[in-house]
Amino acid sequence: MRFSLTIALRYLFSRKKNNVINWITWISVSVVGIVACALVVILSAMNGLSSSVMDLYTNFDPDLKIESKNGRRFSPDQIPLSILENYEGVRGLSYSIEETALLKYKDNQEVATIKGVSNHFQKITNIDTKIIEGYYGPFVGGPNESVLGINIAYKLGVITDSNSPLRIYIPNLIGNSSGPSELFRSITTYPRGIFDINGDFNSKYIIVSIDQARKLLGIETNINSIEIGIDTLLDPTTIKQEIQKLVGEKFKVKTRFEQNEFLFKSINAEKWITLLILSLVIVLAIFNVIGSLTMLVIDKQKDIFVLQSMGANLKQIRFIFWLEGSLISAIGSLLGLGIGVTLIILQTNFCLFAYGTTGGLDCFPVELQIRDILIIVMVINTIGALASLIPIRRIK
Repeated sequence: MRFSLTIALRYLFSRKKNNVINWITWISVSVVGIVACALVVILSAMNGLSSSVMDLYTNFDPDLKIESKNGRRFSPDQIPLSILENYEGVRGLSYSIEETALLKYKDNQEVATIKGVSNHFQKITNIDTKIIEGYYGPFVGGPNESVLGINIAYKLGVITDSNSPLRIYIPNLIGNSSGPSELFRSITTYPRGIFDINGDFNSKYIIVSIDQARKLLGIETNINSIEIGIDTLLDPTTIKQEIQKLVGEKFKVKTRFEQNEFLFKSINAEKWITLLILSLVIVLAIFNVIGSLTMLVIDKQKDIFVLQSMGANLKQIRFIFWLEGSLISAIGSLLGLGIGVTLIILQTNFCLFAYGTTGGLDCFPVELQIRDILIIVMVINTIGALASLIPIRRIK
């Protein structure tokens, strides 16, 4: 092994008789390096986008959510709340009620989802950090105040510092209606804050206190879900399994990933499809290695004869040239990884690339993961090692 590696390194770094082979060899190294660098940058960018999307949903969706398996509202008394509230790692609970409603502000109307929450909702999410105008107002026992998404606020023409009321209507499904005025149930709220999270939430939700939502729906205790905040140092998946045992089979506990399963699975699928496509690019890049190795085998015919005269068998000689091809792939991948990691570090610290308008630029998010680097090294060197088997078959 040591003898074969010494010869392979000598062939790689020594000057060949034919100068073209030198050029082709280092062009092969450069091409593999460029592909490796591109893989690092692209996968890190996709990781950054995925984390950014996760952060956006962190501002609204809880770490865990308890819902009834049949999709109906349930009484919180069915859950051992005293145990759940004191559970290790749980930093807060919030009741939640959701219902589609009609919003009317002055002469403007818009359909939205009303979300009634209890006081811990602000604690277990980061909703207050996304208030761009006014303040977070929905508190149980407080004034009838609400916050709503920027898209809804724009359509309704909401002014947060005015005392103009916002009326919320839903169809009256309880009892018989004696007149047109009783066809709908309604409440009055005062919009005191506007949040900006993402397009889905901005155009969908208005948040009120849960007592307002219960008054609107005409229910006393039932809720849609219990939302749970988990300490940041703990794994929500582990806590989920323990809470699932606690609440029983009638309920399902969802992590933030499971609450938006389709979205996050789509992001992960895009990442691995991108890796697959770039792996095909690696295959094309490795053709340079095959060409370089083929020419080297032709150039070193006399050396092969000398090695055979010294007692080297065919297997050992083929192994030397296979090592040569593998070294080209390995050196190229390491150089590319080094450049790619350097670019990611520079982007993280100095924001080389940004997006947005001139009024406010945001640094393009990147996130380097060790797992991705290991996968890149494994893919490039595996393809390189397999491709190196092709030209060494010319050695007879």
